[in-house]
Amino acid sequence: MADHPWHPRIIPFVVYLSFLALILPARDWHPLTYPLLYSLQCGLVLYLLWRYRRLLPELTLSFHWLAVPVGVGVCVAWVVIGKWMVSLAPNDLGDPGYDFFEKMNPTLAWTSVSLRLLGMSIVVPMFEELFIRSLCLRSFHRFRRTGVGVLHLLMDLPLLGEWLIHTNWGKRAGRHPPVFGPVFEKTPLGALSLFGVAASTFVFMMSHANRDKPAAIVCGVAYCLLLWATRKKGLGPVIWAHGITNALLWVYTLAYADWRFL
Repeated sequence: MADHPWHPRIIPFVVYLSFLALILPARDWHPLTYPLLYSLQCGLVLYLLWRYRRLLPELTLSFHWLAVPVGVGVCVAWVVIGKWMVSLAPNDLGDPGYDFFEKMNPTLAWTSVSLRLLGMSIVVPMFEELFIRSLCLRSFHRFRRTGVGVLHLLMDLPLLGEWLIHTNWGKRAGRHPPVFGPVFEKTPLGALSLFGVAASTFVFMMSHANRDKPAAIVCGVAYCLLLWATRKKGLGPVIWAHGITNALLWVYTLAYADWRFL
């Protein structure tokens, strides 16, 4: 993990997403599998964050008062924009959400919903901010160097890489040393560039359903600005803001039974 700064910051994110491919079909097979697999999913991610903690100095839980208005504001924007998107494209809602909780017996349903609150307000903000607002925002700080880094990654792929290394772009990129690791290490946490904010927000947006993509853009920019304003405290304030947003979305979902926002 210590060989490259990407490794400890991307592995928890990949592990969490990989579990989704198992949890979603399993929950349709039997409702009891959801709390079991979701607990395993979050528990494993937390273990990885703890295991790599010495390699992740920016992963703090420091609080700043700006996290509260940003977290609340993003929640409001997420709901308003999400409802607006549904009105524009009612047939393209993406994942209908977690309305399957209504089909469980009350004890299992409340256990699952409570676990979901803990996961989305504590676990998700930590590994997602580590990946998006630390790894991506810093590694993609400059446009040209990011382009070279992407070419390096593509040239490592089978077939495509074999063709790319013989092109002019590939030959020029091949003359450059590795990009993403050195750029990450030279770019301090919270340093913003227009391209870095756009690229990291794009990655954040693409990890959400179609209905949530416009809101994810607003969210990504807001969290980047919060990180810049509170950068001396590490990722803590952004993690708090993200957790507040998700916790309020959980409250809204249960209050209005609008499961799409869970």
